[in-house]
Amino acid sequence: MKSRICGILAVTMVAATVATAQVDWATVTRGAEYAFARGQMARAEAGFKTALEIAQGFREGDRRLETSLENLGRFYEHQSEFAKAQPLYLLLLAAQEYRAGAEAPELLPTLFMVARVSQPIGDLPTVESSLTRYAAIATVSGAADPAQWWQVLAMLARTAIIQEDEAAALAWQRRAVEILETDRNASDEERAIQLESLAQMELVAGEGARAEQLYVKIAQLRTDEGEEDALPRTMAVGAEAAFAAGEFESAERLALRCLDAHPETSDEMTARSVLADVSWAKVNRGTDDLEMLLAAASDDEDLTRARDRLRSLVVLEDGTNPESVSRLVQVETLRGQPLEAAKWQQRLIEAAGAEDVEMRFDLVALLAAGGATDEALAENSVLLSTVEAEYGAADSRMVPVLGQRMNILIDAGRKKDARKVKKQLKKLSR
Repeated sequence: MKSRICGILAVTMVAATVATAQVDWATVTRGAEYAFARGQMARAEAGFKTALEIAQGFREGDRRLETSLENLGRFYEHQSEFAKAQPLYLLLLAAQEYRAGAEAPELLPTLFMVARVSQPIGDLPTVESSLTRYAAIATVSGAADPAQWWQVLAMLARTAIIQEDEAAALAWQRRAVEILETDRNASDEERAIQLESLAQMELVAGEGARAEQLYVKIAQLRTDEGEEDALPRTMAVGAEAAFAAGEFESAERLALRCLDAHPETSDEMTARSVLADVSWAKVNRGTDDLEMLLAAASDDEDLTRARDRLRSLVVLEDGTNPESVSRLVQVETLRGQPLEAAKWQQRLIEAAGAEDVEMRFDLVALLAAGGATDEALAENSVLLSTVEAEYGAADSRMVPVLGQRMNILIDAGRKKDARKVKKQLKKLSR
């Protein structure tokens, strides 16, 4: 009888201990959740840790261990302590695999959490393996939450970009956009962001037409969200991206659509810059030697278009961008219009602020080529004075400037004046 009573007491004590642990775990967990909600982070962390310690004493397979691992992992993730969150999520994944199997759809949220915290700590192998497993399970089971599924696919696309696997990145991002369309809770901005990522990948892959269609969708989404000037701004962004990717035809069409939508100044500047760049890429001869450009002059349609686009851009820039003005000088020269080129060369000199010998030398050459002899000689005089003042009348740098003056005089039939200059040149060569 006595032994029976002792046995009953022992069972009762064990049951009471288990019941107490269960109550403690629930109480501690609720307390930690309450502290977390009120921003009492130190207390919340201590509570989640204690709950995990209690859960480790439960029988094998008890789901409260998984709950405690997830709670503490989420706490650390919220605090951006990703290195602390990762091992907890990995333990949670192991516990779930043991209980439900390695291919169970139940693993999907945890695989996503593992990838999410592994990325900021630079553990790319774990990121990739977790996301790839997610994709495999989701594809077979069809049980993935669309809101999570498209994010996983987008992360896989970014991982592929880091690995410089552009084809894989494009495939993943296309799938991400496809799944995103089934997420009823996704915002238009989320859709626009993913579409923009896809558009950029399409451009890199040489799929300019696809990218154009995507930018139109993006503009529509942002317009529906009430964003002012969404259409011209999106077209400008798309045009710039297309040009950078070498998709010149798409860049041109997107830039023209931007201008048709009456953009603000900044977007107009982008669009006109792209159009000018596209035209410049077609007519650029790879040299800024104006003598060579004049020798290759022609009345080409592409040159006329480049001139018009560069003029529009220069006006918008108020003539302050030397690169645009310099290109316009070269295009006018290629068109066989040296006097027009000279006008812009003068603007280039003015924009430079300080006297530039090479720029002034080119201006003289253009004026002379256009038959403006007096103006050319006047500018050459300025150039001679500049070089002499800076280097001295006997400096060898006077030679090309004097040679230029002599040739202008010869072409103008002023042989007597040319001979005087020739004498100066002989003195310098001694």
